[in-house]
Amino acid sequence: MEYRKLVWVFVVAFLFGGYQSEGCWEIEKAALFQLKPFFPLVNGEGISWGREIVADRNRVECSTSTGRATQLFLEDSYDKDNKDIYQGWYLNISLFLPFEELKSLNLGGNYIAGFIDNQELDNLKNLEELHLNNNKIESLQSKRQSRLTKLEVLDLSCNYFNSSKFLSLAVLPHLKSLNIENLNVLSHLKILNISYDGMNDSVPSQDNKRELKLMSLEELNLWGNVFNSYMLSSLGSLLNLKSLSLTHIFDVDAMEGSIGLPALKNLEKLHLEYGNENGWQNLTNLKELTLTDLSSTTNIIRDIGTLTSLEDLVIDGCDVGANLNLYGFCELRKQQTLAIINSDWNVSLPECFSELTSLNSLSGHFQLPPTSHRGLLYLDVSNNSLDGNIPNEIGAKLPSLKLLNMSNNFFGGGIAISIGGMIFLQLLDLSNNKSSSGIPRHLPMGLVLFDVSNNQLFGDIPSSMENLTLMLTLDLSNNTLFGGTPRWMGKMSNLEELVMGNNHFEGPIPVEFCKLKYFLKILDLSANNISGSLPSCFSSLSLTHVYLSRNKLKGPITSFFNSSALVTLDLSNNHLIGNIPNWIGSLSMLSYLLLNNNYFEGGISVQLCELHWLRLIDVSSNNLSGTIPPCLMITISNDSSRAKYNNSEYLDFIGYTSVDVPVKFTMKSISYFYKATVLTYLSGIDLSCNKLTGEIPHLFQHFQDIIVLNFSHNNLIGPIPPALADLSQIESLDLSHNHLSGNIPSQLLGTGQFVTFEESSYVGNPFLCGEPVPKNCSTNGSSSSVPKNATDEGFIDMKVFYASFVGSYIVMPLCISIVLYINPYWRQAWFYHVEAATMSCYYFVLDNVLPKRFR
Repeated sequence: MEYRKLVWVFVVAFLFGGYQSEGCWEIEKAALFQLKPFFPLVNGEGISWGREIVADRNRVECSTSTGRATQLFLEDSYDKDNKDIYQGWYLNISLFLPFEELKSLNLGGNYIAGFIDNQELDNLKNLEELHLNNNKIESLQSKRQSRLTKLEVLDLSCNYFNSSKFLSLAVLPHLKSLNIENLNVLSHLKILNISYDGMNDSVPSQDNKRELKLMSLEELNLWGNVFNSYMLSSLGSLLNLKSLSLTHIFDVDAMEGSIGLPALKNLEKLHLEYGNENGWQNLTNLKELTLTDLSSTTNIIRDIGTLTSLEDLVIDGCDVGANLNLYGFCELRKQQTLAIINSDWNVSLPECFSELTSLNSLSGHFQLPPTSHRGLLYLDVSNNSLDGNIPNEIGAKLPSLKLLNMSNNFFGGGIAISIGGMIFLQLLDLSNNKSSSGIPRHLPMGLVLFDVSNNQLFGDIPSSMENLTLMLTLDLSNNTLFGGTPRWMGKMSNLEELVMGNNHFEGPIPVEFCKLKYFLKILDLSANNISGSLPSCFSSLSLTHVYLSRNKLKGPITSFFNSSALVTLDLSNNHLIGNIPNWIGSLSMLSYLLLNNNYFEGGISVQLCELHWLRLIDVSSNNLSGTIPPCLMITISNDSSRAKYNNSEYLDFIGYTSVDVPVKFTMKSISYFYKATVLTYLSGIDLSCNKLTGEIPHLFQHFQDIIVLNFSHNNLIGPIPPALADLSQIESLDLSHNHLSGNIPSQLLGTGQFVTFEESSYVGNPFLCGEPVPKNCSTNGSSSSVPKNATDEGFIDMKVFYASFVGSYIVMPLCISIVLYINPYWRQAWFYHVEAATMSCYYFVLDNVLPKRFR
C-alpha cells in the first residue's frame, strides 16, 4: 500500500513539474520576442527569434532538468544598418528578469551606453558570468549594494566610464573610479578584467586603507589603469590569485621603475612592466613571468634564481649591462622557455645552461660541464640551433643518462664513440642533424630506441647491433647506408618499428624477418634497391603499416592475406604483376592502399568494397581493365581515427611519439609526401592511367568528404554525373583524356571548389562540351562543331556521303580509261588480265554451279 502511494506521489510531481516547466518556457519565449528589436543579429547572422533560437546551442543554452534558459550569447548582435546605434543606446535590463535561472549573459560589442535602471541588474541574482566588454558605457550608479554574490567572471574592458562613484557593481565596463568596499560584495568572483578602463580616483588613500576581500578571485587584469602604490599593496589579500597583469599602469609612485608587489604565494602567472622592489622570495609558485620594457633590470635578473618553480620566462625590451651576473638562471631547474627579445644584452650565457635539460631555445656549441654528473638521468636539447660536434667525452661526463635527445639541431661530425659506454642509456635520438660517419660498432646494450634518421650517415649496418635484443624502435631512414638488409635482424625479437627507408640497401627481404611475428608493427624499406618477391610468411606478422614503395620488387602479391590489423599498405613503384587479389577485401582495418606504378592487370576487385575504413586508394599507372565497381564509390570513410598508429606502451609512457613515415600521393598533378598527421585528413581515389571502360558511377552521396578524384587517361564513356556536385570537400578533380560526352553539368559550375577547376580537368574528351572547355553546346546537347545542316541521323551528313559515293564511281572508271588510252602496254596487259579473269569465272561457274544437264 505504501509502495502505491509513493508511485502516485512521483507521478503527480512529474506532471506538475512538466506543466510548470512548460509555463516557464512560455514566459521566456515571450521575453525572447521582446529582445528581438534590440538584438536582431548574432555573430553577424540573422536569426529566427523564438523556439528555433533555443535549438541553437551557440546562442541559448537551457537547463536539462527545468528547460529554462541558463546562458544567453548576444555579443555583436546590433543592427549594423542602423547608423544611429554607433552613438550608443540604453538597454532596459528588466527585459532579462524573466530568465530567473540565467547564469551567463554576454552583451559585448553592442555599443551599449548604459542601462535605463542600473538597479535592475542586481536582480539577476543567479548570474555567474557577465560580459559587457567593447561597449560605450560611461556610468553605472546605484543606491544600493550589489546582490550579484554568485558572480565569478566579469569582463568590463573597453568602455567609457567616467563616474566618480560606483557603488553597486564596482567591476562593470571601463571604470575610471572604483569603490573597493563595494567590490568586496562579489565574494565568488574568479576572473576580473578591468583592462583599459582608466580607473583613477577611487583607489584607497594612505589615510583610508582597505583590503580587497575577493577570496575566490583567480585572474586579475589591470592593464591600462591609474593606480597608486596603496592600491597595489591591497592585492596582498587576494590569497587565491593565480594570474596578474600589471602593464601600462600609470602610477606616480612607480616612476622610479619599481613597485612594492605584495606576497602572492599562489600566483602562477605574472606580466609586469615595473621592477619589484620586494624581490621574488614570496612568489615560490610562479611558473610564467613576462617582463616588458623595464628601465632597470639588474636587480631583477640577479635575483631571478629565487623563482624555483619558473618554467617560462619572457624578457621583452629590457636592456642590461655587460657585467650582469646571470648565474641566477642556473637555479631555474624547471625552466622550459627563455625568450629574450627586443633587448640589448651584451653578456655571455654561463656554462650551467647546458644543465638546463628542458630549455629549448639554445644555439652555439654544446659544452659539457667540467666534472662528471652521475645524477643526471635525462638530457633533452632537441629542437634548438646547436652546432659543432657532439663532444667525444659525453659518455664519461654523463654516464648515468637514460635518455639522450639531441635531435633537430645542426650537429656534424660523427656519433661519439663514448656513447657506447653509457650502460644505462635506453633512448638515443640523434635524428635531423648533419652527422656524417658510420654507425658506431658498439652501442649500449639496453637501447630501446635508436633514431639517427635524416642525417648523412654512410656505410653498412654493423653486425654488433644483433645483440640489441631490447630494441623497440630502430630508425635509420634518410641516410646513405648501403649493403644488404641484415638477416640477423630477425633476432631482435622485441622490435616494433623498423624504419630503413630512403637509403641504398639492396637484395631481397630476408625471410628471417618472419621471426618478428609477435611485435613488429611498422616496416619501412621504401626508396631502396630491394629486389625479389615478397616473403609469403608476412601474412603471419602483426603488421599495421607496410611501406615498400620505390623498390624493385617483382611477382604477384602473395603476402598479407591474414594481416587483419593492416592499416597502410604501400607497394607502389615496383615491378609487381598479376591481378589485385580478392583476399585484400578481408583486410578489415585497411585505410590506405597504394599499388600505383606497377604491372597489375585484370579488373578492379569488387572485394575492395568490403573495406569500410578505406580512405585512400591509388591503383594508377597499371594495366587494369573493365569497369569501375559502383560499390567502390561508397567505401570512403570519414572517420580518420583508425588510421593513426597506436604508440608502444613503453614509448607512450615516457612521452615519446612513434615514427611518422610519409606516403607519396598525387594531387592536382603534383606528387606530395604526406605524413600520418596530415594523411588522416586526406581521402581520395586515383584510378588514372589504366584501361578502364564504361561509365562513371553515379553514387557519390556517401563520401562527400572526399578530396581527390582522378579518373584520367582511361577509356571511360558517357556523361559526367551531375551527382559530382555533392562532393562539397573536393579539391582535385581530373577526368581528362577519356571518351566522355555531352554537357559538363551546370550544377558543377557554381558549386564550391568546382568553380576553380579549369579546362585541364576535362581536356582530352573530344565529345565533351560546355564550360570550362572551349566547345559550346547547342540546345539539344550536341557540340556546336557539328555542321548546321546536320540531321538527327548522327554525325554523318548523308547528302555529302551520297555525293562523294557517286563521284567516286564516276571518277575511278574515267581515270582507268585515260590511263589505258595513253599507255598501250598497260592497255594490253589490262585486257589480258580481264580476259583471263573472265574465263576463270566462266569455267568456275560451268564446273561448280550449273547442273550437268545444262552443260
